[in-house]
Amino acid sequence: MYLKQTLPWLLLFLFFNVLILSIGLLDSAIPNLSVVYICLINSVVLSLFLMWDYFRGREYRRELMDIEHIDEIDSLPVPVTPYQKKLQAQLLEMRNSHYAALEKESQKTEASLNELTRWIHDLKMPMTTMKLMIDDLDKRDSAGIEQEWLRLDAILNDMLYEKRLTNIHNDLYFERVEIKSVLSTIIRKLQTICIAKGIGFNIDLQITHVDADLKWLSFILDQLITNSIKYSKDNEVVITSFEKEGWVELVVSDAGRGIRAEDLPRIFEAGFTSTSDHGKSEATGMGLYLAKEAADAMDISLKVESQYGKGSSVILTFPKKNRIQQVQTM
Repeated sequence: MYLKQTLPWLLLFLFFNVLILSIGLLDSAIPNLSVVYICLINSVVLSLFLMWDYFRGREYRRELMDIEHIDEIDSLPVPVTPYQKKLQAQLLEMRNSHYAALEKESQKTEASLNELTRWIHDLKMPMTTMKLMIDDLDKRDSAGIEQEWLRLDAILNDMLYEKRLTNIHNDLYFERVEIKSVLSTIIRKLQTICIAKGIGFNIDLQITHVDADLKWLSFILDQLITNSIKYSKDNEVVITSFEKEGWVELVVSDAGRGIRAEDLPRIFEAGFTSTSDHGKSEATGMGLYLAKEAADAMDISLKVESQYGKGSSVILTFPKKNRIQQVQTM
C-alpha cells in the first residue's frame, strides 16, 4: 500500500535521474563518473527518506486498516504526518455527523413510538368497555365475539411491542420472575377460547422462578401459548420447566397441527406465515418473529421442534447469571 502511494514520486525521481544521466552523456564537458555519483547519492538519500517516512507512519496506517466501525477511531495512534492529521480530523467530523444523524433518527423513532403508544392506549379504552359488555352477554352468544376481541387485542399488542423492539435494550429490567404467575395471567385471558376449543393445560414447573424482564417474558409466552391454542383442538398444552446441564429450560408443547419441515427454518422471519397459512388473511407472521427478537435481546435461546400433524414444542433456554449480568450492561 505504501509503495502504491509513493509510486508517482518514485517514477518522478527515476525520470530526473535518467535526465541527469542523459545530460551527462550528451555533454562531454561533464565527467561521466560525477554524474553517476550524483545519481547514486540521490538514490541513497531517497531510500533513507522513504524508510524514515514509512516507519514513522506505519503504526497509524496499520491500525487504520484494522478498524471496522467509525466508533473505533479513538483507538488509533497519534497521527504523525500532515496527511494523517488531516485524515484523523476528517474521521472525527464524519463520526460526529454520524452520531448527529443517529440522534436525529432516534428522536424520530421515539416520537413515532410515543404517538403510536398514545394511539394504542386511546384504543384500549373502548376495548376495555367492549370487554365488560361482552362479559355481560350470555357465554354461548359471546364466545365468537370474544375470540375476535382477543385477536384484535393481540394485533394491537404486536404493533406496540414491534415499535418497542427498536429500543429494547434501554427497556430491559431484569428481576426474579415467577413463571406460574405469568402463565396464570395469560391463561386467564385466553380461557374463553380455550373452553370453546376444548383445550386444557398441563403445567409441571420444577423451576418456579427465572431471571428475566417481566414484561418481555410475558409477551414471549403469550405469543407461544396463543400459537399453541390457535393450531390445536380438543387436547392439552403442556408447559414444563426444568434444569438441564446447569441451564434452565421452559418448554411449551402442544399436540396440534405442527409445522411442515420446509417451514421450520423460516418460522422466525418477519411476515412469514407458513405454507399452511399462506391463504389466511388473519395470520400476520409477526408473532414468532417478535418473540425471537425479544428473546435474543435477553440472551434467551428460542428453539422450535415440530412434526407436521403431531404437534410442536417451543424450548426457551435461559442464560446463566453471569450472562444476565453481561446483557444488563450492554
